[in-house]
Amino acid sequence: MKIGKKRMYDILLALCILVFVVSGTMLVYKMIAQKKNDSRLEELSGMVAQQQAEPSEGAKDSEQGEEALSEEETLHIQRQARVEAYSKIKEQNSDLVGWIKIEDTKIDYPVLQSLDRPNFYLKHDFDQKSSAYGAPYVAEECDLTKECKNILIYGHHMKNGSMFAALDGYLDPEFRDAHPIIQFDTLEEYGDYEVMAVFTMSAVDQENPLYDWITAGTEETFNQYVAYAKRNSAYDMGIDAQWGDELISLITCEYTHQDGRLIVVAKRIHR
Repeated sequence: MKIGKKRMYDILLALCILVFVVSGTMLVYKMIAQKKNDSRLEELSGMVAQQQAEPSEGAKDSEQGEEALSEEETLHIQRQARVEAYSKIKEQNSDLVGWIKIEDTKIDYPVLQSLDRPNFYLKHDFDQKSSAYGAPYVAEECDLTKECKNILIYGHHMKNGSMFAALDGYLDPEFRDAHPIIQFDTLEEYGDYEVMAVFTMSAVDQENPLYDWITAGTEETFNQYVAYAKRNSAYDMGIDAQWGDELISLITCEYTHQDGRLIVVAKRIHR
């Protein structure tokens, strides 16, 4: 009996050690993958930032007649430089369709789209390699080569605060006041969007009429979507939208609903 108990103890100890080793290996692998993903995205954003910085330095010294460029003109030059930089990024992945950035957050990412492979970037990174982090991408319902009244951009809510995790902040009015503008540039032009609503919902509620409205392809569905977003927003932001306006909706996971979604809606403003 004593020998049997000792053998059982040795087996359990070996199993515990095996579980510890496997868990430790998986944790290390996850940390390495996380660091690699973050480094790659920082490399890409660095390329864009460098391109933006070059004309801004020149703008400081430039003069039109006797007057230096205004702050608005300098901003325009900087943003146009970002758009020009995207062509270099697209050489690395032809699925690039834009760039999203929210000042003072981790959101500063390339945005991808694969029309013939729906949700491909849900589980693939910028380099099209399998990844739990995925990459921000435009839903296939919104072909950016055509008119799209409400551009749907998906991104994971990662526990390390990367991807679209920062969108949680918009549930707090103070965060929204400090970050009212979402920058979403296409490959042709830059765009600024003012946040007008934030709400949560369950993705398993297929009877929710939101699924019929969210692409806002007609005046009726556009108005229904705007009304729903404002009515269900965590708080009133005092902004409305009418047919003819351009919207983006950023979508990520949230955890107060079954298979929950957090949706931030923003309206394009023209400077």
